[in-house]
Amino acid sequence: MRLPSFLPSSIPRPSRGRFGRPGEGPAGGAAVAADGALFDEALLGRLRRLTLLAGNARPEGIAGEHRSRRRGASPEFADFKSYSQGDDFRRIDWNTYARLDGLFVRLSEVTTELNVHVLLDASASMDWRGDRSLPTKLTYARRLAGAIGYVALWHFDRVVIAPFGDAVGVPFGPAQGRSHLVPMLRYLERLEPLGRTALTGTIDRYARARRRPGYLVVVSDLLSGEPAELRDLLRGLRGRGWRTVILHVLDAAEVAPDAAVRYLSADGPGGAARPPAELVDVEGGERLRLSPTDGVVDRYVALVEGWLAEMETICREEDALYARLLTSWEFEEVVLGLLHRRGMVA
Repeated sequence: MRLPSFLPSSIPRPSRGRFGRPGEGPAGGAAVAADGALFDEALLGRLRRLTLLAGNARPEGIAGEHRSRRRGASPEFADFKSYSQGDDFRRIDWNTYARLDGLFVRLSEVTTELNVHVLLDASASMDWRGDRSLPTKLTYARRLAGAIGYVALWHFDRVVIAPFGDAVGVPFGPAQGRSHLVPMLRYLERLEPLGRTALTGTIDRYARARRRPGYLVVVSDLLSGEPAELRDLLRGLRGRGWRTVILHVLDAAEVAPDAAVRYLSADGPGGAARPPAELVDVEGGERLRLSPTDGVVDRYVALVEGWLAEMETICREEDALYARLLTSWEFEEVVLGLLHRRGMVA
């Protein structure tokens, strides 16, 4: 489903580009908090208490902290089993033999790491906001990527953060271990917009270039291509063994009906009726003049709601975690709580 081309692209239609009124966006994707930091120490402390849930992703290696069903020579005791021919006799528990007059082998718990890939949409469509009191979508997305990367690195998972537009930019990582926490946050604070978007093609090329599947987190406004292309992408990723999470970052002016109506049909100075607006595509430079009549606004709201429902349905049917996030939502309580309810973190 594609929204009609005569509607302004300040609504989230699945096509390249982003429209906004001159003077209201873009707002500078490199902007961060007043002190230049993505997080304060209180929030970092909370992130350290979280862990990523692997789901059906396949943990590997031995450095991480994810529990595995495999048993090995770790000092962490897991269970006993009866001794059988071929078992390592050095693991026989002689205290149990003395009590029960039987041979039992101690089994130990093996911990493994996840390969976490965070693909961050840094296109010009993300460098936009409908209200100057709110962060741009790119700023909000960088905080999401930073939170995921921080949790993963704290628990010794292997992390790559790759920004993308119509191609993948210079990535951070692969990195593993807590010594990379500060470099990772500094990398995100300095990240600049990359221009146009080619969402599904870029993600597919990235995944195919990896030797092993892992845990793939896509942080994007999804303003590129058709919903059917996203379905094909997710189906292919699932078939190749990837665990995919879609974090859908949007501005309230794009999707909330009341905010969208105010944005499109705001009165002019002194309460006068606003003249037709000229909307500018921040990625392609195209311009569109729009008279926001009641009929246009009503169709806009209905089409947006249908598009959002379709995105969520596609992710559910293709076994991808999906969470829609508005930049007006308070990050710590609302966003982290939502990711917990969606089964991404614990």
